[in-house]
Amino acid sequence: MKTWKLAAGLALPAFALGACAVMPEHDSELTDARAAVVAAQNDPKVVELAPTELNQAVEAMHRADRAWSDHRDVEYVHHLAYLAWTRAAIAQETARMKEAEASVASATAERDRVRLEARTREAQRAQARAASAEISAQRAQAQAEVNRRQAIVAQQQAAGATQAAQAARSEAEQAQQQAALARAQAANANEHAQALQAALAELQARPTDRGMVVTMGDLLFDTGSAHLKPGGERIVDNLADFMRTYPQRRVAIEGFTDSVGNPGYNQDLSERRADAVRLALIDRGIDPARIVARGYGEEYPVASNGNVAGRQMNRRVEVVISDVNGVIGSRGSAPLANVGRGPRG
Repeated sequence: MKTWKLAAGLALPAFALGACAVMPEHDSELTDARAAVVAAQNDPKVVELAPTELNQAVEAMHRADRAWSDHRDVEYVHHLAYLAWTRAAIAQETARMKEAEASVASATAERDRVRLEARTREAQRAQARAASAEISAQRAQAQAEVNRRQAIVAQQQAAGATQAAQAARSEAEQAQQQAALARAQAANANEHAQALQAALAELQARPTDRGMVVTMGDLLFDTGSAHLKPGGERIVDNLADFMRTYPQRRVAIEGFTDSVGNPGYNQDLSERRADAVRLALIDRGIDPARIVARGYGEEYPVASNGNVAGRQMNRRVEVVISDVNGVIGSRGSAPLANVGRGPRG
């Protein structure tokens, strides 16, 4: 039995948990088990993250104390004490595991933030390249003006150089046209990039390996139903505006639930919520061929279903926006290109 004792230093008073009475005699196995349970009770992480396991350890300790008070067989008492010690250890390990899971989730959020910053820096570099092209265009225009003036001087100096001067003027005009075209292209590219970035920011879209994703949380729907609340309707309005502005874009609407309740009901709810968003877009004039909707039920959770906050994050609808060619990265091995199927079921 000594192999399951806690580390030395947990010298605690020999008192029973809760309403239990003080033991009439000392027993080292009971004392060790009680110390383990008390240590778990005094650990804030265990109380917060593993309440069920902690309650089981406390109940097991009560049973061991009652058996000792009733003068039950010593082996039976020691068995109950070992059970209480083991459940206390399970409670502490469960708390450590859940704390580690929370750390992993935090690291994932930090990674997404770093990726977004990297894309922002790339956009800034593109703007810098556009500015550089504008400077080059201005220099080319200035050089064209110099060439034109040199052609005029040459014409005044010698009538025989008229043909050469005309060639220089033609060359200068072509350079001006190219410079103007370069400025226009740079301006259009910059305006398009800024407009697209602003539209995605309005939708609060985040970049993923499959494309930009807009997440509609559980609070945007009536509880347990697929009816959109006003907040959800506003997001659909913004999404419809985006799709009208960028007609080459397609979307995949995917519904998800937590793992609580009947899996069949959860699958149906995820499909109905995805279909509700699809129908709302169609009602706003978006071509159904540009929309695909499907439900995944309890699949692909983004957080632990072991706590309220995690389950709320898992109850969601994700709208995946295609690239400029209408291609949406799939959750499998092949992309969903030009999909126009209707809702499942």
